[in-house]
Amino acid sequence: MKFFFATVGIIGSGFLGYVLEPDLRFALTGQMPTTPVQPVAVVTAPNPAVATPATAPAAPGYDYSTLQPNQLPDKIVLKVQAFATAPGETDALPLPAGTKVKPTRIEGTDVHFSVLGTAQGKVAVAQTNLVEQLIANPPPAPTATPAEPTPPVVAKNEPEPTPAVEPMPEKKEEVAVQPTPEPAPTPTPTPTPATASLSAEDIVKLMQESIRSGQIKEFTFDQVIGWKAGEEEEVDGEKYQTGLAAYKAETIFGVKNIQAKAMIQGGKVIRWIWPTSGLEIQ
Repeated sequence: MKFFFATVGIIGSGFLGYVLEPDLRFALTGQMPTTPVQPVAVVTAPNPAVATPATAPAAPGYDYSTLQPNQLPDKIVLKVQAFATAPGETDALPLPAGTKVKPTRIEGTDVHFSVLGTAQGKVAVAQTNLVEQLIANPPPAPTATPAEPTPPVVAKNEPEPTPAVEPMPEKKEEVAVQPTPEPAPTPTPTPTPATASLSAEDIVKLMQESIRSGQIKEFTFDQVIGWKAGEEEEVDGEKYQTGLAAYKAETIFGVKNIQAKAMIQGGKVIRWIWPTSGLEIQ
C-alpha cells in the first residue's frame, strides 16, 4: 500500500512540475521560456537590373578579293608592326602599328603596300583598317570599256542588170606564131633579218628619251648619275635588250644610289623594272 501511494506521489509531482515549470522559472529566474525558431527558406528574386550579357555581334566583312589597284584607298593604317624593304637594300625597315602606308594591290588575304616612295612590303588585310574604310566608303565599280557600235547596214539600190549583147563575130586574121621565150630564172629572195640589235649608244639614247618624256614618275632625268647598256634577256618567251640607269634618291636609309632597268624591244623602251624584284616601276 505504501508503494502504491509513493508511486502516485512521484507521478503527480512530475505532472505538476511539467505544468507549473514555465511559471516557476519566470518567478525564480525572471527568464521567459524560449520557443525553438523554425528555419525560414529564403527565396532570392531575380534582379531585373542585372541583364544577361548578350553575345557580341560578329565583325562586318567585305569582299575585297576582286578589287583592282585603282579601287583601293589612298592610305591605310597598320594595326600591328610590319616590315618594308627598299630596292637595293637588305635590311628591312620596321613599321610600328599606326603607320599610314599606300596599298598597291591585293593577293589572297594579304595587301601589298609602299611607303616613302620606294620601300615595299605586305601584311594581312585583317591587320589593317582596309575593311573598315571599304565599308565606310565603298569603292566605285571598275569602268568597263564600251563596245564600239556596229555600223548599220544600208541597203543599196542596185540597178537592174542590162541584158548582154552578143558580139558580132570578127574576122580572124592570120597572125604569125612567135616562138615562146624561155622563162627567166626567179631570183632567190634574201631572208629578212630579225630586228637588229641596238648598240650601247642607241640603248642609252632610248633610255634618256624615255625619262625625258615622263614615261615613269619614280625619278627624273636630273636625278640620273649614270647610264649603262645591259645584256639581252628572255622574259616569258620574248627577248629584250636591257639598260641600267643609276640615280640618287632619298630613302628610309638616307640618300642612296638606286638602279632601274629598262626593257627594250622594237627600238623603244617597253617598261622600267626594279632589277632585284622585277616589279614594274610606275
